[in-house]
Amino acid sequence: MKFRRSQNSAGEIHASAFQPGKALLSLVMVALLTGCQVYQFDRNSVSAPDPSPYGTGTVPFTVVGDERPDWLVPESAGAPEVVVTRTTEKTETSDFEFLSFLGYMVSLTLIPYHEEIPFSDVYALTWQGETLLESRINYSIDNYFSVYFPTPLLFLGSQGDQDAEKAVARAYITDYHKANVLTAIDQQRIEFERFNPQTAEEIAAYLSGPGANSVYRPSAVLRLIDQAPETSALAYHAANSHIAGYLDLLPVRYQAWLIGPDGLRGIDLENQLTEGVEADQLLVQMLNAYPDQTQGIQSGYYTGMTQDHREVLKEAGLPEGLVDRMTNEAPSAQLLAAARTGKLRDENGNIRIPSKAELLEQLVRNDNQGQYLSPYTSDDVLAEWVNSAINANIGATVGTGVGAAAGAYMGEKALEQVPFVGSFLGGAVGAEVGKSVGRETAINASGGWEAIRASSDRSFDNIHSMARYLREKYEHTGNFSDAINATQQIYPELAEALAQVR
Repeated sequence: MKFRRSQNSAGEIHASAFQPGKALLSLVMVALLTGCQVYQFDRNSVSAPDPSPYGTGTVPFTVVGDERPDWLVPESAGAPEVVVTRTTEKTETSDFEFLSFLGYMVSLTLIPYHEEIPFSDVYALTWQGETLLESRINYSIDNYFSVYFPTPLLFLGSQGDQDAEKAVARAYITDYHKANVLTAIDQQRIEFERFNPQTAEEIAAYLSGPGANSVYRPSAVLRLIDQAPETSALAYHAANSHIAGYLDLLPVRYQAWLIGPDGLRGIDLENQLTEGVEADQLLVQMLNAYPDQTQGIQSGYYTGMTQDHREVLKEAGLPEGLVDRMTNEAPSAQLLAAARTGKLRDENGNIRIPSKAELLEQLVRNDNQGQYLSPYTSDDVLAEWVNSAINANIGATVGTGVGAAAGAYMGEKALEQVPFVGSFLGGAVGAEVGKSVGRETAINASGGWEAIRASSDRSFDNIHSMARYLREKYEHTGNFSDAINATQQIYPELAEALAQVR
């Protein structure tokens, strides 16, 4: 027995001695059969000559934006602002490399599959949305891939991280961009000094020629602005305002007259008023010219108009009602309705834009001749017919639609004589009967049509005006829920109209 126990102990020790070796072997096999993917920036793929040694460059602009290189030094603090951006984009779909794939398959993935992923790193200088200078450096990142074997690691890239190699490439080619940008600016400076535009005609020729894409374009535009005659400066600026960037460099006192869509700028409105066009006609034009909101605000609208600009126009005598509408704020439905009905003048006949409260009041009639009677009177209290409905508990015990029908039928003991009453009331026929009977029940409980109309002094021409008016004016009041419950018994369509009010 002792001998046997000793034998078993020795066997256990012998087996356990091999456990670490098996574990190590398993790890090695897992590592060999796992495979991997490696990315590596290829420096030889950079499509640019070696960068020349540049220090800094003096430029006729001030740099703004996220990318602000310290090697672009502005000539003056007040120079026009140019935005510097840098982006990386994949230029095209990489080609399938057949020979690499063949070696990959023949070696059972021991030889990794290789492909080149092309990119462009773009360094751009823009002004007022126009590109003045661009440096584009093309390069590629190698991708090595294997399913079973870790051989891609031999290429020493970033394992499974393409972005890391793009960052390596970005740092490497920065000097290339620096050389390209400073070289181009030197060439543009020579061109600008050679051309040396002085007169308005020469400047216009430069802007349409070599200055069309040049960092000296803002400087040329400033020269053109300085050519304005003292006696008719606004007309001069208006004639040149189509030149890209021109308007943005003007003083506020001139900008104010030239911002907006053609025909509705300050200068255009003033000219039409001088010719005898009514101010409210111009206001209607401004409202109707507002761009479709689904397409966004167009750059030709009143983009850039500030309160300082509006004050300039008001002080010059342009009607305040027109100036206040020179905004990118969308006109409300009520304001558009007021424009169509000509309700854009005050009691003295002066052009003005109604306030939101005034526009809201235009939705309601001050009589009881409209199609829909208001549950509130002109004193902002509940009409007597609403109080009668509330006292009769209409909308709570009888309920709406089918509930009202059920109450009416039960009152007449008619349900006892109708077979399959549940399915009848739950179907389309039952719903229609429910609405009709429920409505008649509510009208009777409110005193009848004559009493309802007699106790109402306000009404609406359509259900949507009614819904908007009631919600915007009375939703915050404590009796709003009771008023709506009573009114919906008479006008069931009010519920859907209220849900559509935004």
